[in-house]
Amino acid sequence: MDDRASVLNVGDLVSTASLGVRVLAGTAGLGRAVLWAHSCEMPSPERWLGPHELLMTVGLCVPREPSEQVAFLRRLDDSGLAGLMIGDHETAPPVSHEMLEEADRREFPVLLAAEHIPYAVVARHVAAANSSSQILHVLTLSKLYQLAANADSDVDALAAEFASLLRVELRVSDELTGLTVLQTWTDPAVISGRSIRTFPLRGTQPALLHIAEYPDEITDGFLLVHLMKILELNIDRVLGAVDLRARASEHLLATLLAGGSAPESDSLLGGRTAGDGFYVASFAASAGELIARSGAILGLPVLVAAGQTNHHALFPRDVSDQVQRMAESCSIHFGVSSRFSDYRDTAAAAVEADRVLAASRSGERFWAVFEGTTIAVFSRSRREAEEIIETVLGPLVAADPAAGRLRQTLFSYLRNDRHWQRTADELGIHRQTLSYRLHRIEEETGLNANRSADLAAMWIAYQAWGTTRDS
Repeated sequence: MDDRASVLNVGDLVSTASLGVRVLAGTAGLGRAVLWAHSCEMPSPERWLGPHELLMTVGLCVPREPSEQVAFLRRLDDSGLAGLMIGDHETAPPVSHEMLEEADRREFPVLLAAEHIPYAVVARHVAAANSSSQILHVLTLSKLYQLAANADSDVDALAAEFASLLRVELRVSDELTGLTVLQTWTDPAVISGRSIRTFPLRGTQPALLHIAEYPDEITDGFLLVHLMKILELNIDRVLGAVDLRARASEHLLATLLAGGSAPESDSLLGGRTAGDGFYVASFAASAGELIARSGAILGLPVLVAAGQTNHHALFPRDVSDQVQRMAESCSIHFGVSSRFSDYRDTAAAAVEADRVLAASRSGERFWAVFEGTTIAVFSRSRREAEEIIETVLGPLVAADPAAGRLRQTLFSYLRNDRHWQRTADELGIHRQTLSYRLHRIEEETGLNANRSADLAAMWIAYQAWGTTRDS
């Protein structure tokens, strides 16, 4: 806006001798615009003040401990305040060296006001200095709300209108994933020479607003507060739809893992069918929300849900490169199954992916793919899978605790690629106990894990169990 150069800044207050203000720290930030000066003694004054407003206090809201003072100053700066003015009164706690150092580092002005100067004088001085621009601000604000009222569901178009009106560029990112939800520029050259400030959008869906401005055309704080409120409502709607998609994909994949059908696959998987070829990836449960939300924001045809130990993601063959880039950008280790083309193989593919993940965790690869030959028995009947289980596992199928312990030990041993220490760690037992249990498994089943044929039978029975029963 043409009148921005006339807006009062912190340095103007310091240079006005009648106000008796001097700088304690943050001298490099004296160019910060001051649109309002407000006295507040509440414990968290940043909740009551907006961007470009100067906090004036006699010290009641300032903590006494140095570490708390540093955190206090960081909150003020992160909220976009113009600066902090502390009165030279007995009520004010000593300002710590640590707080002043943080102010210098952040270029956040900390001022000391003379004891004899009422804060009302400072507030009136700021109001008078900025009064010439208030009419234009109100007209611009009216235009902001007019654009918002007339907007349809296209949030990107609305953001572009806002950016054009305020002569800025805007980007909103999801707080959890860091992914861009909307952005008004496509060419990085557009923001060359501009500074970018970041503000939290505190709707029901936490996000961050990044605003790119020319250094001498800082957005008025009065307008910025309203812009943020309008964007909060719209971003809540966008990210709310993201959450709905993530929940729908979770339900569908859970159904497939339990052996159910996929009636919703046309919409969630972009019209693809199992015959197009799918993979299942396994990854740490702690990253479940991150991957589900990332996939939904990026619009990828990915289903994400919790498995028995890890989280799983099912995705079509043609987007595997995109899913791999997503995994690497999130620094999440993925173990990926072999390709399959029947939804009934989903649970078996998840078991296979778990095994790949377990075998690759000690490496540095974020994307480990199954290497070997897949034995396709899982698209056959459930009855055949049950026969495999009964024939191979024998007494280990029983529901009693002893059989359950041996079965759990065998499955862990197979899942960890017969690695003794990893198996013992997963089960929380000593290696000697593991040795005893493996010996008992061989006695009960009549199989020997050192014989290739017996090992293959055990592995097939393990995967069959995963498709028909809870382990």
